[in-house]
Amino acid sequence: MAYYDIALSNKTHDITIKNNDFMLISNAERVAQQIKIALLEWQGEWFLDSRDGVPYLEYILIKNYNLYHIRSVLISAIAGVDGVNSVESLTASVDNQNRILTVTYTADTDYGLVTNKEVLGYGN
Repeated sequence: MAYYDIALSNKTHDITIKNNDFMLISNAERVAQQIKIALLEWQGEWFLDSRDGVPYLEYILIKNYNLYHIRSVLISAIAGVDGVNSVESLTASVDNQNRILTVTYTADTDYGLVTNKEVLGYGN
């Protein structure tokens, strides 16, 4: 069974419209987009399930963060996405001065390997 999702812009996260219609994505592209959405969602952000999302305030945006624990939290978030079988590799780097977290991952999905780099930042 093929699952579809509405395509979002990589830069603005707005719905992508072409010829006055929504663009749909499926397969590995859909899974990659769902992983990005999972990484961008803060825990407690969705009012219907406050347990959903990444616990940024508890484990990542703290003074004495543990990079190993950050990796573990992010791997868990990626592994929870439908269509992801396992996370093959994940590197996370923190730029404290610019308040940017860069995550590079490879995930084994139902559609093959997906490798992406996500820059998650709330600074400048």
